[in-house]
Amino acid sequence: MLRFALTALVLAAPLASTAVAAPPLTLPAGKLNVALNAELGMNDGAAAEPISLSPDVSYGVSDALTVALVHSRFATTGFRAVAGGGLCLTGEDAGCPNLYDNVGLEAWYDLGGGAVKLAAGGGVHALSLDAGFHAAKLGLRARWQSGALAVVALPSVFVAVSERDEVMDVRVNPERLWVPVQLLYRVADPVTLGLGSGIKGPVQGFGDAWEVPLGFMGQYAVDPSLGLGASLVFGKVVGGADATGFDYRGVQLWASYTM
Repeated sequence: MLRFALTALVLAAPLASTAVAAPPLTLPAGKLNVALNAELGMNDGAAAEPISLSPDVSYGVSDALTVALVHSRFATTGFRAVAGGGLCLTGEDAGCPNLYDNVGLEAWYDLGGGAVKLAAGGGVHALSLDAGFHAAKLGLRARWQSGALAVVALPSVFVAVSERDEVMDVRVNPERLWVPVQLLYRVADPVTLGLGSGIKGPVQGFGDAWEVPLGFMGQYAVDPSLGLGASLVFGKVVGGADATGFDYRGVQLWASYTM
């Protein structure tokens, strides 16, 4: 959910350099970014359940257009509280009903802009291969930056394209709204700290099931191509009936390399 100076894991873009100028929202033509996320569920009473390794790969088709193959919960939704994407390693008894159960293909186009930079895109996601849950994603990336301070919003909506049946008036594969917002500050040339929140929930019954997370992050730029980061996110601090205060949380570690 949180990100360092708008690197590939926030915006599927290359790692920001240490210069003040803001990076683009898409990869330069011909550039390849590989991001590896380690996701650890840390809910109350269930530490390290599950643990997953989630690779995301992005390619700049042109300076304005980037395509990406994604697995991480962050790349999918913009939030980091949930673990279990990509390769889920801890087995069925520790939160992994399947070893591999999700994948998405996305494309993003840089719209430019003045003080606020914009990119639009989306894609198709197999949210659960086992359950047959598939969805179309429509999203927007927006970034305002002034010197070392940046504000990023990554709103998206998922529209179910399969398993649209209802059980007790509740869609088994519901439409979902994700609106992550991040405040990022570069405290030194290689180090950025961030605070993230937003709102999320199913479109149907949103008023009863909305959730607001709260998270903290830090990232170190080893060089202009390589970034390392970590986050702690409380996924349901306040919200509807399922909000759990600070008991629902996740830790994520990541590395992002652009070549």
